[in-house]
Amino acid sequence: MNSFRNHNMKFAKNLSTPLVAGLLLLLALAIDPLYATETRGHDHKEASGQGHEEAPAKKEALEKSSSETKHKKESTADHKDEHGQGGGHDEQEEEGGVTLKKEQTRDIISQALAPKALAEIIQAPAEIDFNEQTRAVLTARSEGWAEKVSVYANAKVKKGQLLATIYSPEFLSAQHEYMLIHKRSQSGDTAAAKESRSLLVDAKQRLKILGLAEEEIWQLAHRGKSLPFQHLHSPIDGTVIDHKLNAGETVQPGQSLYVIANLKTVWASVALTENQLGKVQSGQVVSLTVKAYPGQRFSGKVISIGANMDEITRTVKLRALVDNPKQLLKPGMFATARIEIAGGPPVLAIPEDAVLRSPDGDWVVFIEDKPGRFKPVEVKVTKTIGDMMVIEGVRPGAKVVVQGAFFVQSELAKGGFDIHNH
Repeated sequence: MNSFRNHNMKFAKNLSTPLVAGLLLLLALAIDPLYATETRGHDHKEASGQGHEEAPAKKEALEKSSSETKHKKESTADHKDEHGQGGGHDEQEEEGGVTLKKEQTRDIISQALAPKALAEIIQAPAEIDFNEQTRAVLTARSEGWAEKVSVYANAKVKKGQLLATIYSPEFLSAQHEYMLIHKRSQSGDTAAAKESRSLLVDAKQRLKILGLAEEEIWQLAHRGKSLPFQHLHSPIDGTVIDHKLNAGETVQPGQSLYVIANLKTVWASVALTENQLGKVQSGQVVSLTVKAYPGQRFSGKVISIGANMDEITRTVKLRALVDNPKQLLKPGMFATARIEIAGGPPVLAIPEDAVLRSPDGDWVVFIEDKPGRFKPVEVKVTKTIGDMMVIEGVRPGAKVVVQGAFFVQSELAKGGFDIHNH
């Protein structure tokens, strides 16, 4: 036993790790309690010498621990000063924020948020059509052939402008008949003259049907010289939509030769669902947008509502008269129609450009709590009405950025702040 005890004592003294040495000493004491009495004095002397060597190391460790504790306390205090006592925040405040210089806020507009009634917007697909009241179709009045064609498709024309000349034997015959009847009607009070005067009205009407103007008929009566060709004139100011006539081609009565339309106004055929139909009435304002001109709106009004429903699409066609002064809208274009309906209860709403997505995907707006100081606030979007978004999460009276929100968000991102409220 003594040999085992002496071996453990020597092994413990040679170990550099105090913990392992202590465990071995405890094991030796458990085996032989007398070992403690014999070695107490010896260990005390060694411990006394070793204590002086370990004291500076323990002191250095204590000082380092004290310094780290102090640094943590200072960091906690700074965080409280920045975010309020305990790190909390108001229900309308987000962590972070950005302060901009005066020249940076030149294009930023903030407005006090206030409840207001918004008009409900009905949105439906539409198609642009010709205004049939300002559209003309020219057809051949008699059999013949085209001698000359002066105007083709897409040309702008004025009322009365010559479009084409047509040689027609029937037209020449009608002119000669009129001149003969007119001459007989001037031969006094004879029976033949009276009969000619009664026939003169019918002969004149026939010339009008064949396309002669009042002035041209007067020249026939007084000059006695027929016109060699039938003249085709434009009946309205407008644009030639289509022409189906080329020089040398024969024409038949009733054949379509020209289609001319005035496009300063057009019709829009709007497809309304059953749910939308009951909210719309004639005379209501309509605005149209088309892909060809993004951001531009064309205004008009409802002039009629269809009498039947399409069994396939389950929609009713509404007709709107739309102003088209620059003739940008073309028949056949697809459009999106918006019809304003009387507003509902007051809500908190701001332009859709003022509501942005945070990096976390949540909706946020920016509040100007001090001049030039902007903070992001998380909101809930309940619905969109036209170009406005109805929001929750901001108190009435708060100054919300309604123009320039994207710029504020980009400046905030440059500062490295998290704009999401946790």
